This record gives sequence, structure tokens and C-alpha cells, in this order.
Amino acid sequence: MSTLTGLFSRGPSFYLRVVLPLDHPGRSRYRSGRVVLSLGACSRREAISKGIMLRAEVLRGELPPTASAGHPTATGQLLPLPAASGNYATTLPPTAPPPAYLREVFGKWTEAKSRNKDTVAACKRALALFEQQTGNPPLAALSRAHGVEFRAWLQHPDRGTTTKTAHDRMTWVKSLLKFAHVDLELIHRQPWEGLDIDSSTTHRRRPWSTEELQTLLNAPLHAQYALPADIKSGGAAAYWVPLLGMFSGARISELIQLRRRDIELINGTLVLNITDDGDDLRLKTSAAVRKVPVHSELIRLGFGDYVNGIASPDLSMWPDVPRRDGKTGGYFSHWFGLHRRALGLGRYPDFHCFRHTVRSALANGEVAETLIDALLGHEAKGSTGARVYTHRALADLRTAIEKIEYPGVTASVAYLRHLLL
Repeated sequence: MSTLTGLFSRGPSFYLRVVLPLDHPGRSRYRSGRVVLSLGACSRREAISKGIMLRAEVLRGELPPTASAGHPTATGQLLPLPAASGNYATTLPPTAPPPAYLREVFGKWTEAKSRNKDTVAACKRALALFEQQTGNPPLAALSRAHGVEFRAWLQHPDRGTTTKTAHDRMTWVKSLLKFAHVDLELIHRQPWEGLDIDSSTTHRRRPWSTEELQTLLNAPLHAQYALPADIKSGGAAAYWVPLLGMFSGARISELIQLRRRDIELINGTLVLNITDDGDDLRLKTSAAVRKVPVHSELIRLGFGDYVNGIASPDLSMWPDVPRRDGKTGGYFSHWFGLHRRALGLGRYPDFHCFRHTVRSALANGEVAETLIDALLGHEAKGSTGARVYTHRALADLRTAIEKIEYPGVTASVAYLRHLLL
């Protein structure tokens, strides 16, 4: 059933609350900034129909006649009767609603649409900090000064948070205030609009070095196909996904959601079909939809044999990888971080650094920038025509992908030896 913002009921009667824009001529008459209109005792469907018409009239400046001598009632609210004649009569307004608080807004925000657990948890943490620092005033009493103080508090050195973390927390609270203003009409404006925190990345991602890649490949996992026991590693995914990242530059989420049907043989070339064509498939941008030829080094290591071992085209390439709500590669990414640290590698390079590694290798191979963007799933630069109509031939992409070379880095054919055992 259709809904109408501001519609509410008291017993059998329906009412419509309209928040006047700041530049509305009726602001001088209705100091509260709100007009409450009685729609009478009627069905919800009829109330919505009447409410839409009355709301449009009010926003056009066609306010109902007032109680006496052109003055509003004491509360600044007037209730028109729903008679077809359009005559209005004054009535006592409904009881003023209790003060609204940001936590109530958070509850409605979580119910407004499907949100993953990490998103809700991050917003909830920011809300708790808001309540701690501000003392949790009602929304009607929340001022811009509160926002300035909260922003300074988030960035105080004693808190020990990065500028990005402070920025994210400020943004979550502002999102709730915007929701309270735009969607719920609980406040006349978003008082913290424009209050931002400049953030900077604490660590800049970089390519993997030759030594770091060799450290990774010399570990028992890749040297002996010794799959880890940790369930988050996803069995065979622990072996193949880092290698695919190293020789394709694909994002971890793109690789984890691959199905058997997404590995195609086209004109003799094995290809990763990175797509969002599926109910559970998600890509970062539309430009991320692409086909990436499988590097010959992966074929040498036995990737084609692994693919052929998966019986059904509908099966995941990594059936043992646990799925995390809202983040396809969440659990695997966590495991890879632990694995990397166990090898003596620091916070960086991480998995995403494979994208930087591949870009550098392609650039060193003098691959054109447009081809690099096509392989990595970046938005093409240049004119609109170049972005929309440029399609790269598979042969060009295959030639480009073979430019990825890592001198001084060797990988064992551990998977093939495993098949022979």
C-alpha cells in the first residue's frame, strides 16, 4: 500500500503533519514550522488521497483560514475538516508528540531498507559516541555548535583514532540527521550540514616487492599445497585466490564470488568472467564487469585442472569459503591477513596491493593505460565516447596479461604434484 509522509492517526481519525520549508510564506504564522491538518474519520486509502492534495496546497502557499482575525491557534497548528466544500473549522490540535532522539532515528533507519551487519554496527558505534559526548539532547535542541564540539572531540589526540576513523564516525551521525530531516521530517533542517573532517590514508598501499612475493610462495601452502586448517581459508581458495590476485589484479570479492560457469574457454583462451549477473553477485562499479584472460603461469601451475575438477557450472569455485553477510570476501580477507602476518609480513602489503603490483607490472611491460583499466576494471579515462564505446578484443587483453612478469619469483607446481598423489 502507498504511504504518505506525515500521515498519522488518533483513534478513528487521520491527520497530516506538513513541515513548512524555511522560505515558506506561512512561517510567519506558524512559528513551529508545522501545520497539522485533520483528514477526519476515513479509511487509510482515502486519507492518503486527501492528504496528497492538501499537502500540495499547503506547500504551494494555500494555507487554510485561521481561527480568528487571520491568526493561527496558540500552537501554530490548524485542523481543517475534510468536507468537500473546503470549509475549515478550528479544533484542538492532537497532543504534541514526545521529544525525538537520534537513537529512535537509528531504529527507523535500520528498518528503512536492507543493510548488512557491518554497516549497522559501524553506525551504532558512532551513535554511542554521539550520545556520550553530546549528552544526547533531543533532536529539536540539537544545534550546529553541538556538531562543532563533537567534531573536535572525535579528532582529539587523546582518542587515538585516525582521521579516517573520525571522518567515518562523523559521517554516520550526519547520515542519521539527514534521515531524520529528509525521510522522517522530525527536524526542519540538518544542523550539521557541511561539518566535515578531512581524512587521509595512514598507510599508502603499494606493490608487493620481489622478496615479499617469494616469501609468500615459499611458505608450505604454495610450496607444498599444505592447505590450512582454518575454516576461513576456504580450502583450495587459500592456494588459488592469492595466485589469481597476483596474476590478474582482480579484487578479492570478485575472485571469491566466481562460479564454475564464470571460467570460460573462448577461442582457446581460458577467461575469468567477472560479472554481477546473479542474485548474490556484487561488483564495486559497473566498470568492474569484464573478462580477464588467465595468465599462462596459472595454467602451468594447474589452474585449468582445478577448474575441470568442479562438476557443476552452478557451483562456486571455492565451495569451502564461508560467506560473510554483505562482504563476499570478508572471512577470506581476515584469514589472508593472519597468514601474511604469520610469514613475517606487516600490515602492508595486503591483498588489495596485488592490484598495485599488477598495474606496475603492466606499466613496466608498456601496456597501454586503456588496456590496464580494462583488465583491472577501472573506469576508462577520456571522452564519453571512449568510455562507452571502446571494447577491447580478447587477443589484445591476452597479450597484455602476459606482460605480467615477476623476475626472481618462482612458484612450485605443488597443486599438480598433489593431483598425482
